[in-house]
Amino acid sequence: MMDVLYVAGTLGVGGTERHLSLVLPELARRGWRLEVALLGGDGPFGDPLRNAGISIGQIESPPDLPIPKLRGFLNLRGKSRTLADRLRAAPPRLLHCFLPSCCIVGGWAARTARFGPVAMSRRSQMNRPALFFGDKWLERVALRQADLVFGNSCAVLAELKGEGVMPERLRLVHNGIELAPLPTEADRRSTRVAEGWRDDEVVLVAVANLIPYKGHADILHGLAEVEANGLSNWRLVLVGGGAPQHASILRALAKELNIANRVAFLGPRTDIPRLLAAADVGVLCSHHEGFSNALLEYMSASLPVVATATGGNLDAVEDSKTGRLVPVADPRLLGRALGQIIMDAACRVRMGAAGRAKVEKEFSLDACVTKYEEAYRALWAEHDQAMSRP
Repeated sequence: MMDVLYVAGTLGVGGTERHLSLVLPELARRGWRLEVALLGGDGPFGDPLRNAGISIGQIESPPDLPIPKLRGFLNLRGKSRTLADRLRAAPPRLLHCFLPSCCIVGGWAARTARFGPVAMSRRSQMNRPALFFGDKWLERVALRQADLVFGNSCAVLAELKGEGVMPERLRLVHNGIELAPLPTEADRRSTRVAEGWRDDEVVLVAVANLIPYKGHADILHGLAEVEANGLSNWRLVLVGGGAPQHASILRALAKELNIANRVAFLGPRTDIPRLLAAADVGVLCSHHEGFSNALLEYMSASLPVVATATGGNLDAVEDSKTGRLVPVADPRLLGRALGQIIMDAACRVRMGAAGRAKVEKEFSLDACVTKYEEAYRALWAEHDQAMSRP
């Protein structure tokens, strides 16, 4: 019998996909039997799972639906029936669903198949964009009916409590990463030469898909303030995919602010650790955030962090110790914080070292995986006890 069947959206580039690519192979290494069922397509983060011997399948979609306004809802409903058949035919010991659509599909499927136990994970705050009319309500219902609900930050757990999830069913599991080895000075210099970064530039890197709520426009406005104050020894590197039209808007904004020559749009990259090892500051200015892997990757690379004071950023970053926290959507204060950290090399070194120590102590992959194991085993014991009652 399979231990855990995970339901995920895709295995493309994204925070949840990255999380699964780290956690599931480690669980498999510890002897867990795992399988992944996708609502969407495979992607680059599928390779670590396959290399660990984890089976990946897709939940078949129903035929094209003729009613556009109901297409999103009916598509998920059809996928839930397919998943219910899978749960009846070969039930795992646990179903674990990640992200809103998967929680909706998994909840429907479990009720149809009369299957349990079910765990669900919310990894972002609820002010995310709607997938279709009513999807947020459906997600809340699914989460309230789950046997166990994981949140990846204190802010996410607080939202879940406010939405009616029973506190005893909630578990906090922060993201975890493997600590990156410290780069040699030769590696750092080689990367900077290859990327065209000068030795005298302070390189600020922002790893986030180009989506409006990630706050890239705020970063550009903040750095325009830095430039206006006479500080010009910096370069901003934006790493991430996203909608081409938003990338065009950001490029036009950089040009309008007269800082386009200092801003590089790299698009999606697979060598992010290499880039971070050669950078000087990590930036994340999301308007809302569950818990960002990028923050941990910055800190693992000994980079000081400038981030917005929202969501899981508050769990990861200690203001004035591992970086700076600034108000959401406030380019003026963001620019002030960036300017201060650009000017103070000693501060960057001190904060970077403190951030790496914090990741090693609090956000290791080993600790993250162990928390999942403990929660799964406790849920199984509770479920078995309930099923044995007359």
